Order: sequence, then structure tokens, then C-alpha cells
Amino acid sequence: MSRLAPIAALAIALWAPAAARAEFGFLDGAAGFSALATAEGGSEPAAEAGSHPYSLVVAVNFKPGGGSLTDGDVRDLAIEEPPGLIENPAAVPQCTQALFHTPRSSPFEASRSGESCPDSTQIGVARLRSSAEGGGERSFGVFNLAPPPGRPSALGLNPYGAPLVFYPRIRPAEGEYGLTLEAANITQAFDLQGLELTIWGTPWSVAHNSQRGNCLNETEPAFGWAKCRVTPPESSPTASAYLTLPGSCAGPLAFTVRARSWQRPQDSATATALSPALGDCEKLPFAPSISGQLSDPRASAPSGYLLDLSQDQGGLTDPRRLAPAPPKKAVIALPEGITVNPSVGAGLGVCSPAAYAAEAVSSPPGAGCPNQSKVGDFTVTSPLFAKPIAGSLFLAQPYQNPFGSLIALYLVAAAPERGVLVKVAGEVGADPRSGRLTASFDRLPQLPYSQLEIHFREGQRSMLATPAACGSYATAVELSPWLDPATVLRRSAPFRIAAGHGGGPCPAAPAPFAPRAVAGTLNSNAGSYTPFYLHLTRTDPEQEVTSYSTVLAPGLLGRIAAIPYCPEAAIAAAASRSGFAEAARPSCPAASEIGHTYSGYGLGTVLAYAPGGLYLAGPFHGAPLSIVAIDSATVGPFDLGTIVVRSAIRIEPQTARVSIDSSVSDPIPHILDGIPIHLRDVRVYIDRPGFTLNPTNCDPFSIASTLTGSLAPFTERASSSADPASPFQVAFCSSLGFRPRFSLRLRGGTRRGQHPSLRAVVRPRGGEANIGRAAVTLPPTEFLAQGHIRTVCTRPQFEREACPSNSIYGRAAAVTPLLAEPLRGPVYLRASENPLPDVVAALRGTGGIAIDVVGHVDSSHRGLRGSFEVLPDAPVTKFTMTLAGGRRGVLENAANICATPQLARARFVGQNQKGLLLRPRIAVPCPRKRAPRGKGARR
Repeated sequence: MSRLAPIAALAIALWAPAAARAEFGFLDGAAGFSALATAEGGSEPAAEAGSHPYSLVVAVNFKPGGGSLTDGDVRDLAIEEPPGLIENPAAVPQCTQALFHTPRSSPFEASRSGESCPDSTQIGVARLRSSAEGGGERSFGVFNLAPPPGRPSALGLNPYGAPLVFYPRIRPAEGEYGLTLEAANITQAFDLQGLELTIWGTPWSVAHNSQRGNCLNETEPAFGWAKCRVTPPESSPTASAYLTLPGSCAGPLAFTVRARSWQRPQDSATATALSPALGDCEKLPFAPSISGQLSDPRASAPSGYLLDLSQDQGGLTDPRRLAPAPPKKAVIALPEGITVNPSVGAGLGVCSPAAYAAEAVSSPPGAGCPNQSKVGDFTVTSPLFAKPIAGSLFLAQPYQNPFGSLIALYLVAAAPERGVLVKVAGEVGADPRSGRLTASFDRLPQLPYSQLEIHFREGQRSMLATPAACGSYATAVELSPWLDPATVLRRSAPFRIAAGHGGGPCPAAPAPFAPRAVAGTLNSNAGSYTPFYLHLTRTDPEQEVTSYSTVLAPGLLGRIAAIPYCPEAAIAAAASRSGFAEAARPSCPAASEIGHTYSGYGLGTVLAYAPGGLYLAGPFHGAPLSIVAIDSATVGPFDLGTIVVRSAIRIEPQTARVSIDSSVSDPIPHILDGIPIHLRDVRVYIDRPGFTLNPTNCDPFSIASTLTGSLAPFTERASSSADPASPFQVAFCSSLGFRPRFSLRLRGGTRRGQHPSLRAVVRPRGGEANIGRAAVTLPPTEFLAQGHIRTVCTRPQFEREACPSNSIYGRAAAVTPLLAEPLRGPVYLRASENPLPDVVAALRGTGGIAIDVVGHVDSSHRGLRGSFEVLPDAPVTKFTMTLAGGRRGVLENAANICATPQLARARFVGQNQKGLLLRPRIAVPCPRKRAPRGKGARR
């Protein structure tokens, strides 16, 4: 009949009138739920933080239903313990599942316990109030069971042969190591009305012998001593603590119970009980040790890093000692000189907030944070678990992490076989001037661990870069405990860098600086349009590059006629945009783009590359033109903004040789948002079709580069310079023709003593070599009118472009396909080292482009000669020079120039050394002779 009692009770409960049934839940107040960690003797509350209580007593009583039954049998029961309360399943042996399900035998009376677990595995007792087997209260042993996969441990009792097992679940909240004891699908066989669960603080204490194994007389527990004798287990000669109180004195300990019934599983009952706050936190030991070491302790190298945090956990298991206070916050400051290595960005992914949230105890690799975002590993060794818990360090999505920072890390470790999950987010700050890294991890798990190892991966894509100099360094660590977060324990982890780059000797001071520069054109045909390339490199131990300037080969020019400038507003806007935004929609218009760049950042053999654009811009710091390099500083997942480097373009007035003037150009940045970019490789491609033009001179030249370096890391102050040069020479100049057309014209007075104007026009033919030298000799009938030369511009005045207006004696203009508008300007007489002043055409164009055509004046073959020995190797379709006549005329007729034809001599030499000698007839405005008037006209 006893077997029918549960069925009958269930039937009565289901068919009882609704008015007779109370709502499922707990009794009111402490009678329904209470929890207390007790001190020695089991009656007073435990008061000392980090100590090992005598016991933990949790009592749950349900509301009665009709008759003697509860109104709805308990299906699920969960007891949430306060954070930091430790249950150590390793303190006692484990009872196997086979023994747990084997009924206990007793020499004195029939046992109602359905288990045969050894005494050494018992961790407490449970007193049940139920209607099973006649009802009433019975006491049963609670044992440390071998847990199934996915559970950290198991606590079980087997009353009446119906197992009741609590599986601890570690709550996944960050920074909180809290256990919830969960029992699911509790059998209805004994109609649970109340449960008092007592867990012993030190299970093998002799104080519990009367309730151990067969000593626990289920009928008369007060007479347990008379029933058996307890022998300490051979496997546990020393009593080990099973319970440890939290290491925090902040407020009372909160316990929460939740229950669901079989009848209405969608509803749950909840109650909370408070145990008095703990004290004496100042007595808790807190003395963790720290060590740290680079995986590659060499200067200027990519390196991993191993940080080891250890703490003596002997107090966790020794009942006579206090458990150490767990660290709540760790601030790790790497020494100055160790910075982020941009090479880590090559192929690196990120872990989004959603992916981090998806990390669960059973997640396979890559199911949460992707493997591409992994930057290291870490392991947690705890006395609670037989094996270390392995985890990974993931790079959090920049600016989308809990700190809104550029760099953040997620620490995720899991032991699926034990249901353990550790998740911690850490903020990493970088000093904006030095790049020094400081990582801060708050709300570290209160899981007691004896060792925590954080390992940033090594290799060519390691996350860290070592300092540039040998010496002693130290990582500074600040730790704060949970018991008093205001307390700061400072520790130092020293290490040395004793070798230089590649394992060689330590670098000398100052650091070397010998960057390489290779420049040239893709097509070497003279006079052809061609892409231009420039490649700058330096090695890891060399100084950072602070600026770049160059002087191109003569005649290596750019055709800017059809290219609009990138507006000043667009350049300013680019500097304020994110790198990803700039890459998606460049600020400068596409019409102003003349090429692109590709820059490599980092240390080691693997660099992270970022693309950029090259744009033509207007005058800059006194230079007539500029080129703007706009690079999206997106190194892998890191968006460091947009790098804008504007270079001033100078044009040498007499040769039109192009150069970049670094003295008025933007410096090359070294550090962005605290990330030293370690610029190692710069590739410049000016590849706009029809832009770069080769010279027509095949002499060997060079493209001279000047780079400056900085001795002080991450500064823009130049300390050293290097002048690498690339040989440059075009070919096939002899295949170019050279037949420029030339004409002279005199206007005004033709008689002796009069002062005509002179107009000279040169028309080179397209596709031929440019003019390199020219000399024009006028006939003897023209000489210099020295009486009209009142003012000559001095050289200093000319350099300052401050020549007096009276020194202007003509005008000149040059038309070139390279510019949208002709170059125009006055013709001066300028002081010379020769007896006669020079004739100088000061040609000026848009933006202040200045070309000076200088002619030396002397006499040859009794005629006045102008020699132009240095002319730009630039294409010109028409050049015109007009010397004024009349009162300002510099020429005077020595005879009537209409009397005889006026022949001049002109000698032209091409840039390809081909020559041309001409005897042009000067056009003179002589009056026409009248024809005779008929037969009677006089002859």
C-alpha cells in the first residue's frame, strides 16, 4: 500500500476543488526560505570573510495544499548562491554513479537510502519533509558525485531510492564567480514538501561523524554514535575545506531560490534570503606574484608577450587558513618602447559585440569570436579543477566594444566538460605621444586560481613591437582586490633586451639611417608619356623617416593642363575623416587624381599595407603647385583616420627641373591615436595617362632623394639625413627629329638712327627634341642703343621679383602643352658678369609657375648676338619675344635697313644634341616701290 500512496496523493491534488488548493509557492517569510553560513557549532552565522564555515544551511518549505500535500509537486529547484562563495569539489573524493544508484545496506536496520557511496565522499546531509512512505521528516546523506560531462560537479542524495541531484552551474556574468545549484525534473514519488540542505564546510571534520554514512540513523538520528564507528578515509588523511566564504565585506550575502511545479511549469516561485555581511576583510591575504617576458627579447622586433599572475591558494583548502582575496581589477602597463606592431593588422579580424555575447560554454572554436580575431591565448589553473582551463584572447571590434575604444580585448576561456566559462573584457589604451600600452581588466572572475597566464602570440604578425634599444625594462602591474577595490597592490615584472635586430649586437647610438630609394619611369623612350614610380624602404632598426624631398631629372615633367586642383576644402575634410570613410568615398575629386600609393607598416617580414591616392593641388607655402597624398590609415581592422601629407612642388626657373621641397611640406607622421605606424615601405605610382613626360635628353642623370630621420622615437624632429639617388636615363633620343622654325621681324623706323622693335618667334615641331641651346645674331645694321638703356635690374632685385618697371624692355610668351594657359612676362635687361646686360624673359603662369629664359648679349660677325645657353627640356609649341622700339627701343639702325635684305644667323641645338643653322631673312616694313606710269614715263 505504501507504493500507492504517491499515486493517491497525486490524484487527490489533481481532483481537489480549486478553492481547496493554495497557489504553488513558498511559505511566507523565513519559514519559506532561509539560508545561513554558520560558524563552529552550526548555530551562529559565520562572520569572517575568506574563512571556511562550519556549514551552509539552506531550508525550503512549500505551501501546503489540500490535505497533507503540497499544491503542485516541485519539478525544478534552483538555489542561487552569492558571488564568491566557493564550493571545492576537489576537497573530497567522488562517489561513482554506480555506487550512488546502489542501495545502502545496514547491519542494524533497513536503510531508506538508495546509495552506497563511501563515507569519504559525503559532504553534508539533507532533511526531507514529504508524504513518501508514511510521511514525516527523514535525513539522508549528501554526496560529492562524479559529474556527467558538461558539469563542474554534482551533489546528490538518494532518498527512498529516488535520486535528487543538484548540479552546480557557474553563472556566466562577467566578473562574477557564482554558483547556482540546480535540480531538474524532481520525482513526484515522495511529494516534496520541504527540504533542509546542509553542506559541511570541512566534510571530514570529526564534528560530522555522527551523521556520516550508516551513522546517520534515518529513524533516530540522535543515536547515531551507537550505531557505527567512523574511520577516516585513507585517501584523505588531512581534512580539506569544501566551503569558502566570499572575500568581500560589501553587504549581506544574498541567496535566491526559484521553483517550478509539474502542474504549471510555465510559472515560477522566487524567494530571497539574506545572510549577515562578512567582516575582517583586512585579514585576507593578498600577495599575488607577477612575471612577464617577451617571446623575442631583441630590439626592434615583432614579439609576443607572456604575463604570469600567480597566487598561493593553500588557504582555499586548509581549514585553518583564510583564502586569499581574489583580484578584482588588474592594470598592466607595458614599459615605454613596447608598442602595437601594425603588422598584426595583416589579415586580422575582429570580434563583434554580438559574437562575444554568443560565446557559450559549449561553443566550438569560431562559433562566437572568429578565429581571425585571435591575438593570443590564456590559461587559468585553479585548485577547483583537475586540468587548466584554456582560453583565447580576441581583438574586440574597434569603437564597438564596451569601452568605445580603438583597442580592446576579450578573454574567453571554457571547459565544456565541466561547464566552466570565463569571459572578461579589457580596455587597452595607447599613449598618444609614446605609444605605451596600458591594459585594464576590471571585474575579474572570483574564481580562485593559482595561476593566470596571458600569452600574446609571437611570430611575424605578433601584436607587439619591442623597443629600439637594449636595456632593462619592467612591466608595471596594479592589482585591486574584491574586498577593497580602493586598495592598490603594485608589482613590477622586469626583463631585459640584450640583443639587437636579428640577434646581432645591441644597436649603437645614434641608430643607423640608410634608407633606400628607387625611382624611374616605366617607359624609357625619350619624349614619351609614361607612368612614374618611386619606392622608399628602410629596415627595422633604422630611424623613422620624418620627411622626403627629391629633385627629378631635367625634363621629367608633368602635364597639368587638363587637371583641376583638389580644392582646399576637400583636403581639409579628408584630414578629419575616418580611414574607412575616405577609402569608400575619397574627398578629392577623381579628376584631380594623378596616381596612388601603397604603404607598408610594421616590423618584421610581414607588413600591413594600406592604399592611398595622389592628387594635384594648388599653391602651397609659396610653391606654385603641390601633390597631396591621402592615405586611409586602415591597418587591418584598425581605423587610425586619414593621413594627409601635402608636398610642395618647386620648379627651377631656368631649367624647369621639378623638385619636392620638404622644408615647406607636411612631415611624415609617426604615430596615430597612440599607434606607432612604423612606416617601412612606401610605393608611389604616378600613372595617370598622359601625365608624366620623359625628357628628350639622353644624357645620364639621376633622381636625387633626401630623407630625414628622427633619433627620438615617434617624433617629427629631423636628426639625420640620407641622400640616396637613382640613376635615370632615357633612350632613343637620336630617333627624334629637330627642325624648329624661326622668324624675325622688325617694326617701326627703317632709316639710320631709328629704333625699330624686334619680334622673334620660334615654333618647334611636335614630337621632336626640345631646344637645348640657341644663339641669334642680328645683321651689322643693328646695334645696341645704349643711350636708351636707363635702368638695368640688379640680380638681387630680380631674385626678389622687384625689378623696376624702367628695366622692362619687352614682352615674351611661351605656349606649352603641359599648361592650360601660356606663360607670359616682361623682358628685362638684367645686370650680368659680361660687359653687356643679359636679356631675361621672366615668364609666369597660373599659380606662380616661373620660368626665366636668360640670354647673354655680345657681338659676333660684327652683329649683335643673344645666346641662350640653358633652356628647359620642355615641349613648347610657340615662343615669342618682342623687344620694344621707339623711345624704349634697345636696337638702333646703323643704316637704312630697306636698302639691302637683312639676314640674321640662328643656331639651335636640340636636347638630343642635333644642331640646326638658319639664315632667316628679317621681315622689314619697307615701303613698296611704285610701278612706271605708261609709255611716256621717265626711266
